[in-house]
Amino acid sequence: MIQIAKLLSPRILAAAALLGAAALPAQAPAQRGRDLARISAYLNRFFIDRPGRIRFEYTPPNPSLVVSDGTWVAVYDLRDCTKQTAPLSSTPLELLLAERVDLHRDGVVTGIDSRPGQMRVTAVNPDNRGQGSITLVFNENPLELRQWIVEDAAGRATTVALSSVRRGVDVDVAKFLPARSEMDECRA
Repeated sequence: MIQIAKLLSPRILAAAALLGAAALPAQAPAQRGRDLARISAYLNRFFIDRPGRIRFEYTPPNPSLVVSDGTWVAVYDLRDCTKQTAPLSSTPLELLLAERVDLHRDGVVTGIDSRPGQMRVTAVNPDNRGQGSITLVFNENPLELRQWIVEDAAGRATTVALSSVRRGVDVDVAKFLPARSEMDECRA
């Protein structure tokens, strides 16, 4: 059941990977705990279609479409009609799409950094550290997810910035299934 659904229209920002490259001071343990509790609560209200379903429609000229049906993540290139798939459980995106996000779980958070107006949390799946990491970037006040950076097992980073976020929108479950219609149009 979709409690709150958001159709996200992110765009890749290559320069965003450079954000936060400077060393930031470590947080005090008490503040770190408060921040992680606040972020976990926020992410648990941020329903995409949990568990596991998400759809990214990229802004042209990017020809990509990314869909997760809860088991698989498929990346479609609508320009050359190709598709790559991977189990959701083998990607760092699994942490964000879990039924219940728990950043306090031992070994999940590998870094949390704050700067005026922004907070960055880097997390890994402690059961499968080799799958990569995800860095979530939030506006501080009010707390709002603005982007994330997924680093895969090979160290390749993909930055997704959120734009045109619409709240309280019912999204047809077919949006989270493999994009047959998009691929059919591609072949036409």
